[in-house]
Amino acid sequence: MDSLLKLDGVCKEYKSAYGRVRALCESSLIIERGEILGLVGESGSGKSTMANIIVRLIAPDRGRIVFDGIDISSLSARKFKKYRREIQMVFQDPYSSINPKKKIGYLLRECLKIHEKGMSDEELDKKVSESLEEVGLDSSYAKRYPASLSGGQRQRVAIALALILRPKLIVLDEPVSALDVSVEAQILNLLLKLRNKHGLTYLFISHDLNVVSYIADRIAVMYLGSIVELGRTEDILEAMAHPYTKALFAASSDVLATLKGEIPSPMNPPSGCPFHTRCMYAKDRCREEKPSLSLLSDGHFVSCHYPLRGGGGYEDCSDI
Repeated sequence: MDSLLKLDGVCKEYKSAYGRVRALCESSLIIERGEILGLVGESGSGKSTMANIIVRLIAPDRGRIVFDGIDISSLSARKFKKYRREIQMVFQDPYSSINPKKKIGYLLRECLKIHEKGMSDEELDKKVSESLEEVGLDSSYAKRYPASLSGGQRQRVAIALALILRPKLIVLDEPVSALDVSVEAQILNLLLKLRNKHGLTYLFISHDLNVVSYIADRIAVMYLGSIVELGRTEDILEAMAHPYTKALFAASSDVLATLKGEIPSPMNPPSGCPFHTRCMYAKDRCREEKPSLSLLSDGHFVSCHYPLRGGGGYEDCSDI
C-alpha cells in the first residue's frame, strides 16, 4: 500500500491550572492513499487533538508527522503553506467554522484567491459553481448567507470549501454528529461519492462506531490518548478483540447501553492498561503493565493482554 500520512510516536500535553493534561500518548497511525480511515472513541479520547495536529492547528510535543513522504511536523508556517491546501478539514459545526457575515460564493472565492493566484473573475465564478454542484447545491447558493441554510446544507458548503482546493487528505471531525439520521445518510453517501470520483483520502472521526463502520475501509479505536485496536472494518466487526471496542459498539447500537464508569481524567491516567478501570475482565497484569499495540492477525492490531475470543492466537477472555 502507498502511505499518504504517518504519525510516529506523537505526544501532546496541555497545561492547566490543575496540572498537565495528557491528550495523546505515543500515538502512531498510518493512513493509506485513497482510503477512508475511521477514528472512533468517546469524548476525551484524544481524537480531535490528533485531527488538529494533523492539520497543524496545534503542534505536537514529540513525534513525527510525515505527509506524502515529507516530515511536516517541524516545518515553519511559511514552508508548510504549500501543504496547507493539500490537507483540509471539515468540522462538526459548520456554522462556527464558516464566517456567517459573508456569502457562500465569497467564502469559496477567497479560498481560491489565496491558493490559486491569477484566476480571472470568470474562472473563479465557474469554479465556485462547479464546487457547489459537486456537493448537491446549485449555483444560486453562492448568493446566500450561512444563516439561511439548513444544517445539512451548511455541511455541504463546508465540504465544498474543503474540496475546492483539490486536497489529497480531508480530515472530517464528527461531520454528521449534529445532523438528523436522514441527512446524516445523505452526507455520508456524498462523501463516498466524492472519494470515489476524486481519489480522496479521508480521516473520518466519530464517537459512533456504527457510522464509522458504514463509511470506513479501516477503523482505529482510540482510548485516553492511545490507539487500542486497529484493523480492516470487516475484521473489527467480525472479531472485536479489545473489550473497549465491543463495549463502544454496544453503546452505539443501543441508546440505553452505557459503558461501565467514566473515562478517567487525562490529568491522572491509570497505571497499566488505561482501560482496566472499566474492564470487567481486568487482571493484575492489566493494572500493572501497559500492553503494546501488537499484531493479532493479518492487518489487525490490538493493545490488550487478553484479547477477546475471535482474534485467535492470544489468551482469550469470555465474550462480553
